Amino acid sequence: MKKYLKPLTTKRKFACSLLVGVAFLLISSAPIYAKTFSSPELIENANGHDGETITFRGEVIGDVMIREDHAWIHLNDDPYAKEPSKLAGYNSGMAIWCKTEDVKLIKYVGDYKNRGDIVEITGCFNGACPEHGGDMDIHATHLKIIELGYPFEHELQMSKFWWALVLGFISGTLFLANKYWYHR
Repeated sequence: MKKYLKPLTTKRKFACSLLVGVAFLLISSAPIYAKTFSSPELIENANGHDGETITFRGEVIGDVMIREDHAWIHLNDDPYAKEPSKLAGYNSGMAIWCKTEDVKLIKYVGDYKNRGDIVEITGCFNGACPEHGGDMDIHATHLKIIELGYPFEHELQMSKFWWALVLGFISGTLFLANKYWYHR
């Protein structure tokens, strides 16, 4: 017994074409993102992620060290890199090897007087980089500034100032007592 397909109507042809077109656009334009990792995840399973393309986000701290056409930066992803008002938790981050033209986008590097730019990089994670003496690093292929840093001033905390003054007086007194009364 032969079954014959019914010819498609113009409306059905249009609907099928539209459906195929939308599906093609969704598939072809879907961005391919690497998984975002934290430094503890990478450190705890360095061998498992070695050679993977990953995304890493953190605050640029320390110095930007330019080496010809590439540069080293350090990204901290610790709790206070995410919320600068909360100074608590661990201190962690990753060394990033990236192109010199990419680091020219960085305006602020985190230190005592500055909040560093928050940067997101995508690149190849190396648990033990053969190019850099076996160190753990990420070779960035893409760098994007997420949030610009800014300079800030620290407030003088008077309670700490008074404690420092009192403890300084006590230690000075004990030093003099030790020097003059016990070593005659």
